[in-house]
Amino acid sequence: MPNKPQKFWTFSLELYDAQGVAAACLELQDAYQLDVNLILFCVWHGSAYGKIDQELLQNVLELSIEWRCGVVQPLRSARAWMKLNPNPSKQFDSLRERIKADELMAEKFQIEQIASLTLAFNKGRQCVLGSDDIRENIDSLLVAAKIERDEKITSALEVIRSAIEK
Repeated sequence: MPNKPQKFWTFSLELYDAQGVAAACLELQDAYQLDVNLILFCVWHGSAYGKIDQELLQNVLELSIEWRCGVVQPLRSARAWMKLNPNPSKQFDSLRERIKADELMAEKFQIEQIASLTLAFNKGRQCVLGSDDIRENIDSLLVAAKIERDEKITSALEVIRSAIEK
């Protein structure tokens, strides 16, 4: 998977489906409130473009925070509430599945917006791939999110990183 030119959405789906990656991403989301799409962005950018420019990271963060708060999180909260408060109605289950599908579409929209920002920002720039760009990108995200790297984060990120190297 390394340096294979892919659209961010395709890259995200393939990486997320790799063994252990979904669990690692969800652990980072649940334990540290890290946006899975931002984690995937750091990995994608590192493997496709190299180190993320701080201006681009800030733009991506602003877009993502607004979108997550206004759209993704309300859908996720509704779906989670419905899971904890089940109803035997088929209509209830159908609605929950619809919300789940809408949440996925909202995340796809976020990824497409991030990809558009990235392509516009990197247009005409020479991107140089370094050996540790993914780690540096993740570290930049952690700093921006005011999260200190610990063993749990390092372990989850190693699962994600090892999936890329396969």
